[in-house]
Amino acid sequence: MKRLTASILVLIGAASFGILSTIVKISYSQGFSTAQITSSQILFGCLCLWLFSIPSFKDLRTLSRMTIGKLIASGVFGGLTGVFYYLALQWLSASFGVILLFQFVWMGFLLAWLLERRRPTVSQWIAIVVVLIGTVLAAGYEALHFEHLNLIGVIFGLLAAASYTGNLAVNGRVELQVPSILRSTLMVSGSAITTLLIFPPFFLFNGTTRPNLWIFAVLLGLFGVIIPLYLYARGIPVVGSAMASILGSIELPVVITSSALVLHEHITLVQWLGVFLILLGIFISEQRIINHKTFKKGLGGRYMGARWG
Repeated sequence: MKRLTASILVLIGAASFGILSTIVKISYSQGFSTAQITSSQILFGCLCLWLFSIPSFKDLRTLSRMTIGKLIASGVFGGLTGVFYYLALQWLSASFGVILLFQFVWMGFLLAWLLERRRPTVSQWIAIVVVLIGTVLAAGYEALHFEHLNLIGVIFGLLAAASYTGNLAVNGRVELQVPSILRSTLMVSGSAITTLLIFPPFFLFNGTTRPNLWIFAVLLGLFGVIIPLYLYARGIPVVGSAMASILGSIELPVVITSSALVLHEHITLVQWLGVFLILLGIFISEQRIINHKTFKKGLGGRYMGARWG
């Protein structure tokens, strides 16, 4: 029952990420800019995390400046992921945007190959092929009719996937001994610094802020930072990082479903087949890890932090 409960927590955390795209698209339809949405979200999320971290301040005092600096610097990738992804959604549908984001699956293999000289296994090569085929099918009309593709949006979408790949890499390697809530708070702080350097929150001072901006900030902060961070911190130590990778992929069908129901984006059966293949590719890619007892017991890092942290 403990493992079942932990799995449900991870599923709910991943599903909360899946709601973000729809909220962002709605905010754009009401006239808010990427700068306003991205900055307000990270400000609210980061502030809340620091409040939640107050009981852990005694642990913060024991950390060296080097450790704190590494964690804050590691948040750069999370900040860039949010910036690139929300920019991509200006030009792309929510369903197509998340499909590009999920290219982190094969990008992660490529990064490991380049940095660690660790060649993909046979199962991972199969997973890459399955994910790429699934991507083409899931993209549907937009992939088959290049004249309708927005190149700027695609570039930002792939940059978001590359940044997310870097975010996953540092999440699983940097200062793992630091308590999870404090570790995530410091990394989200790095994300906040990165985001606010790119999109300074001028709207806080120039009188252009509309009250309902903070409604979106609260929603995005809750579903993109606070809820998944808390649920992952409780669930992943029980299920392990490899199983969390598979459970976390529930985000993709949640995005597609919410896009269809709320944004009325048309999703065909062929696109759903593509989504299934992408999920299948993730499952195949994790089989070798799941069978490795070391990873079953580890805390991992792939999904330990917030999406932008």
